Amino acid sequence: MLTDTLLGFETLARSTPDKNVVVWINEYFGAVSRDGKALDQVNVFQAHTEKMLGSIGIPQRSPDTFGESIQLMRTKKLTFDEAIQSEQFMLVQKLRLYIVQRELFEQLDKLQLT
Repeated sequence: MLTDTLLGFETLARSTPDKNVVVWINEYFGAVSRDGKALDQVNVFQAHTEKMLGSIGIPQRSPDTFGESIQLMRTKKLTFDEAIQSEQFMLVQKLRLYIVQRELFEQLDKLQLT
């Protein structure tokens, strides 16, 4: 899957003249690397750093806790806010979702998107 992702990134980076690409680094299946190199050290990323506005890291979490809560939210097609407010979720599930939402939104805020 990483090869397809890198090809997609390169295609996207070549198609835009602006610095407007946000890379989401999802560690669901483990650390994102190629040949022992972190993603930001891979040639295709280094070749297009001028197009990257930034990146958002999604760290690997326990699939039995955080993963289950996020999967339930996605299955019900809810946003973070909707799930956190929903009576369909237990307090601990809401807390997990709040933690993930807060971490993602803090990273997005640092990018100063307009």
